This record gives sequence, C-alpha cells and structure tokens, in this order.
Amino acid sequence: MRGDRYGVSTGIKLENLYATSQVLGQIITFRPSPNKAIVGDNAFAHESGIHQHGMLANPLCYEIMTPSLVGVAKTHLVLGKHSGRAALRHRLEQLGFTLTREELQQTYYRFVALADRKKNIYDQDLVGVVSDHIREKRREPVSELD
Repeated sequence: MRGDRYGVSTGIKLENLYATSQVLGQIITFRPSPNKAIVGDNAFAHESGIHQHGMLANPLCYEIMTPSLVGVAKTHLVLGKHSGRAALRHRLEQLGFTLTREELQQTYYRFVALADRKKNIYDQDLVGVVSDHIREKRREPVSELD
C-alpha cells in the first residue's frame, strides 16, 4: 500500500478484502469479530453522537479510508442511546420525514426515551416515534380567532 514510500508492491487488491474475509468466514464457519478493523461488522459503524455528526459533515474526520476502498458498501450510523440529533435527522430524512427544529427536538426526546429501553432501534421504531408525535400534534385543539 505504501509502494510510493518503500518501493515495493504486495499486489493485494484492497477492494476485495471485505468479500474475501466473508468467504473465509463461511468456509471456516467463524466470522471475524465485530470490532475487527476493516472487516468487522462495526469497522465502519458509528453510534456516538459526536462521531455521527462528524461523519455527516466530513467522513474523513473519523475514517482514514473510505469503506469502498476495502469493498464495504457504506458507513453505517447506528442509532442508539448515544446518538445525537444530527444522525436522527439524517435517518428520518432518508425515511422521507422533514421535521422542523421544534418537531425534531420533540421527536428526539421520544427517541432517547425509546433508546434507553431498547438496545436496537429499527426504522419502524423511528417511524412510530415520528408518527406518534405527528398524531399528538394533530390532536391539539385549534384556537379560535378573536
């Protein structure tokens, strides 16, 4: 990889590392540890709010290489109790929801309460949190004009 510095080449095709690791795992019936660098399931996953925000702003803040360089499809932002508003807003937008700042704040409170109770947060959980918020907002009485 550092042929420019050392004048040698390994011939390794980096884009095949992840796929090769997966095939090897199937052959030996033992997958790499999730926290294994490059080939582990968590190698390109981020749960901490500050990491997620940095990843959304500039992926090179927390990843020294792009996932595609080693054959991984993409970075994964894991939503959980340590996630922040930026990651929540990003995922909700991917699901088709555009919330105002106030709606995002209220949804975030509900999300954190749910994340404290559940280990894994799925898309249907997020839709439920947003849907609950929207339904409650629609139930608010409409004030009459003076």
